[in-house]
Amino acid sequence: MLTASKWLLIIGSVLLIADSIMIFSGIPNPFFGWPLPCPVALLLLGLGILLFAIGSKAFKKQ
Repeated sequence: MLTASKWLLIIGSVLLIADSIMIFSGIPNPFFGWPLPCPVALLLLGLGILLFAIGSKAFKKQ
């Protein structure tokens, strides 16, 4: 689960960086005409954080 969360965080972060570059340069979102920042990037980041929190040792009983 932690491996999946790391990959989701990496992919979501790359998409969010690309979105911010497009916002600053004034380029519209090429993916389906969605607004920037792209909801897919935010969804991937949210899922990555959620999986990381569930899979971390902080929520496991000893």
